Amino acid sequence: MEKRVILAFVLSFAVLYAFRSLYSPPPPVESETSVQTPSAVPTTNGSSGSNAPAEKTEPPSTTVGDVRAEKPEDFEIDTPLYTAIFSNIGGVLKSYKLKAYSDGEGHPLELIDPAARAKVGWPLSVTTGDKTLDEELSRAPFLGRKNGDRLSFEMASNGVHVQKLFQFDPQNYEFSLQVAITNDEKPIPSYVSWRGGFGDQSIPQDPAKKNAVYQSDSTFKRVNLRSLKDQEQDFTTVRAGVDDQYFLAMFLLPENPVVVKVRKQEYPSPDAKTQVPTLSLSAPVAEVRPIRVYVGPKQRDWLSKADPQLANIIDYGWFEFIARPLVFCLLWIHSYVGNFGWAIILLTIALNIVLFPLRLKQQVSMLKMQKIQPQMRRLQDQYKKLKATDPRREQVQKEMMGLYKEHGVNPMGGCLPLLLQMPLLFGFYSALSYSIELRRAPWMLWVKDLSQPDYVFHNIPVLAILMAISMFVQQKLTPTTNVDPAQAKMMMIMPFMFTFMFWSQSSGLVLYWLTSNVIGIIQQMFINKYWSPHAEAKLTARNSPKEARGS
Repeated sequence: MEKRVILAFVLSFAVLYAFRSLYSPPPPVESETSVQTPSAVPTTNGSSGSNAPAEKTEPPSTTVGDVRAEKPEDFEIDTPLYTAIFSNIGGVLKSYKLKAYSDGEGHPLELIDPAARAKVGWPLSVTTGDKTLDEELSRAPFLGRKNGDRLSFEMASNGVHVQKLFQFDPQNYEFSLQVAITNDEKPIPSYVSWRGGFGDQSIPQDPAKKNAVYQSDSTFKRVNLRSLKDQEQDFTTVRAGVDDQYFLAMFLLPENPVVVKVRKQEYPSPDAKTQVPTLSLSAPVAEVRPIRVYVGPKQRDWLSKADPQLANIIDYGWFEFIARPLVFCLLWIHSYVGNFGWAIILLTIALNIVLFPLRLKQQVSMLKMQKIQPQMRRLQDQYKKLKATDPRREQVQKEMMGLYKEHGVNPMGGCLPLLLQMPLLFGFYSALSYSIELRRAPWMLWVKDLSQPDYVFHNIPVLAILMAISMFVQQKLTPTTNVDPAQAKMMMIMPFMFTFMFWSQSSGLVLYWLTSNVIGIIQQMFINKYWSPHAEAKLTARNSPKEARGS
């Protein structure tokens, strides 16, 4: 208890000292300024709303003489949503932790890669295009001042004066940034750069999920890290940033489109055997108008709160028209059951009930095809023996079509319903892959994260194995009388192919397909009972005595 009282006094003194430093008269022109501010304390919530960072803010007045800190120092900004740590060496962002999202150990999730600093620098670095000056700015100990939701950095040396002012929004994942650089009191064009990569640091960094993203007209386009060459690329836009699977760091630039630069940087891996690629994105900053920066989850409500157009940044790919309704239904079911695993199962059951008429049509068509297989095989053998120019080929084709018509068979009846189900699979893949709500969402037992494979026993996905078993059972229940041998072999290979495809997929996606197979088994048993040749034979045998008695 005594320690907490002493700490409270120390923190109170620090706040009073910082307040006095910020609002005391400027030092005389003749003297050199070398002031060291105390370490930052957690900030209390300010009264500013979500639009506060967008307000026009005038930069501090120009200071003559040298301005720099005496030693390296970190400043912590603590809000209900995140904790950000800034370094006065360059006035950059070195840590950004989200409180509502956790890593594998349950700690707040870090979005900044700590290993990239020594090689490629930190996010929110300021550059001018002058290599010598940029190196000086990256190493300079800026004088930092913190007051509630505001944080400023200032450095002056040899006529160069740099000011960076941050205004944080405690109600959203955003803040504003204003930069002013002068040389002999003349403004110097400057850029703010996001360096060192970005994304969920609790999982292996996958370049396939790292992108530069920018707005083009009303849509957002992505440039994947793997596709970037050594040459710098330019994009004209008003919104640009970097993202990974679930999180986004976006510059919301003021008004008119500007040229944003994107390039790839590399640094040695910890074992020094490979090069780790990262994205670097630079955007010009104006001295008068601040830019807003969103750093947070790709979650529709938070994105829309920062900027209504940002909600469009969630990209579900080619099957977005299917994925979006699936996400809506999944979230709606989850609001009642409280578990995404069971929500996936219930949604899959509902979809399979809707698709049952298609499955029934597929199975009935397959049964009819099996009945006429011997006749079809005879016609196919005749067809193969005829030359391409033989007019009898047309006659054989007519006989085939007549056979289909006579028995009421649609040649595509067995394939079309299955093809119609494939978009649902791809839609579910997109919905489960890019919906942040499923990140670290558990189901039960060993399935702790539906967004990742359910590896156990030396990286063996249990759900994928169960899915393969369910496919074998489903095939055994499907009538195979008179099926073409080549087709039968292909059907036997399918479970192995799907197991290979789903081996490293998210357990949520595998759970969907496994549930579909289990429902398919139940439906197949129902179909076999009432529509299979055995069922028809029993029905015929049952009706025959009645007919005999009636005669």
